[in-house]
Amino acid sequence: MSAPETPQPPYDSGPLKDRPELVIAHVSPSEAMDEGAAIYRTRQPCRALGELSEVAVASGTILSPAMLDTRILLAADVLVIRDVAHPDLLPIVAARRRQRRLSVYEITSHLFAVPQGGGAAERPLDLVERSLRPLLARQADCLQFATPALEAAFAALNPRRAVFPSQMWEVPPPKAARLRDGVVIGWSGSAAHSDDLRAVLPALAGVVDRHPEVHVAVMCDAAVRPVLAQLPPGRVTFTPWGSLESYYKFLEDVDIGIAPLSPTTYNRCLGDIRFVEYAAHGVLAVCADLEPYRDVVRAGQTGYLFQDAAELETVLERALAEAEVRAAIPARAARYAGSERTERRYASARLGFYLSVAAHMGLEMKRRAGSAFPPDEMIDPRHAAQTFAGSRYVALGGGEMERLLEDGLRHKRAGDVEAAQRSFMAAARLAPRSHLPALLLGDVGPPAAAIESLIRAEALNPLSCHAPYLRGTRLLEVGDASDAAAAFERARAIAPSFGAPQERLGALAEAAGRTDDACRLYEEAALQNSTFALPIARLAELAQRDGKIDKAVGLLERILSDDPELSVTNFLIGRAYIELNRYHQARVHLRRAVDGAEDRAAVLTALAKAEIGLGNVDAAKTALAEARIPG
Repeated sequence: MSAPETPQPPYDSGPLKDRPELVIAHVSPSEAMDEGAAIYRTRQPCRALGELSEVAVASGTILSPAMLDTRILLAADVLVIRDVAHPDLLPIVAARRRQRRLSVYEITSHLFAVPQGGGAAERPLDLVERSLRPLLARQADCLQFATPALEAAFAALNPRRAVFPSQMWEVPPPKAARLRDGVVIGWSGSAAHSDDLRAVLPALAGVVDRHPEVHVAVMCDAAVRPVLAQLPPGRVTFTPWGSLESYYKFLEDVDIGIAPLSPTTYNRCLGDIRFVEYAAHGVLAVCADLEPYRDVVRAGQTGYLFQDAAELETVLERALAEAEVRAAIPARAARYAGSERTERRYASARLGFYLSVAAHMGLEMKRRAGSAFPPDEMIDPRHAAQTFAGSRYVALGGGEMERLLEDGLRHKRAGDVEAAQRSFMAAARLAPRSHLPALLLGDVGPPAAAIESLIRAEALNPLSCHAPYLRGTRLLEVGDASDAAAAFERARAIAPSFGAPQERLGALAEAAGRTDDACRLYEEAALQNSTFALPIARLAELAQRDGKIDKAVGLLERILSDDPELSVTNFLIGRAYIELNRYHQARVHLRRAVDGAEDRAAVLTALAKAEIGLGNVDAAKTALAEARIPG
């Protein structure tokens, strides 16, 4: 089956002088538009780019229908995709490559690691979704990263790369002298970073106990408040987690700001913006001695670094004892932030990166005849477009449509299918030409109605590979393997690099006893989407079933080189090592597999076999006892 024909950009008319030389489209994940990630990584960079001569920028989230009109995505001279994991962007990137237009993928957090706190690691794992960010990064013409650590971790994904750290838009004037007595030590963070705070709480408790003049101010989720229960209630004030503007206001009353980080893979790849925020607001920054801060904080000059809770306590004691130092260091840091860390300074570097990659690859960077900006779709009042004085930048993401879709997804995650359907149906009435509501309706509710919705989604967006893929999964739920296979074939034709349709087709072939066909399809899926673990796991299981244990190990080691902590592959390779009597290696991988395992008992049972192989009978008994505990 051939892929649908690529639609052409729709814009026409308008004199050339009314059109910019370069239009940049920026697509981001669904997120709160007034919080740090959206502002630092989308709004501010886009606004600064829009201030450059003859550049225009439009941004929206993956739930912004006006932004995700395929014609708009195809028409932009530069498409920047930030952190989005959505298969429907694959055919867009492929079509843009055929049209010789630049596509950029941006990575702002570790692709596989998650924060330790807040239950993030316990969320259900979607192996298809997990594979999409690295896949899109490989498919794009170039990558941009938020931190050098991220570039070091994922340099192999693409040879054309740049690092653009988060910046302040402007640095406020110096703080006025405070009339109050005492010193305020501040911290802010979501539940995902509660473990970082918990690790340094003994230091805070010791300082508060010895210094009656010290007060602790915390801006956080309600879930974090119990972490501070050991501090005297009268010495701690809480501010609810909120917008970036409210966080800046919170910093106005903070004297010393702490930035603790546990030495996790996720944390090591974070940015240094916490230090820059402290510096810009005249707060003495006391930061963890890890990658985010190690190269930017000049110890004793612009802030302090600490390696553990004991050293944090020592640093805080010094800062409390030396009031002159407590004033001089933030002043130097504020000068650094004002001179080096404001967004406008870096807009030309971003544009220069895009132009240099385009020139190197011979890509087209001039507007097509008849293209005007912004298109009518972007300025429709229903989409709540925001504009900025002095900048040719249109920002979407805060309209009623996005709110309805976000509400629907939140209801879906909570298990309230009926409420999710109501939200998606209301969105469909609001934007009848958008495929997004129909696509999301296809993933909730009974299969028959879902299949009808997905057929509508395909008709509204012929370039969607996700709609036929989801339709195939829903058809399988009603036992229609033949139509499901046809749906997967359609998704495969639209986006061959997706990999997930091939894996599903392979599973159908395997169930029908066509093992050779199944292996061929699994191999195609793994070749197209090398970070998608499932087809490789299927091939490894087939190899192990045929007694080809070494082949199974080789396959699994390949996926683990990219994603070393993935539970399913660690379980399978651990089980294979047991068959090879390589018990030490088996134990290492099976211990990694326990956290996040769908079948925890199976992993623990295998771990017990590895322990027995090593002669550790007590450890084996412990693993077996844990395997019998529900949950």
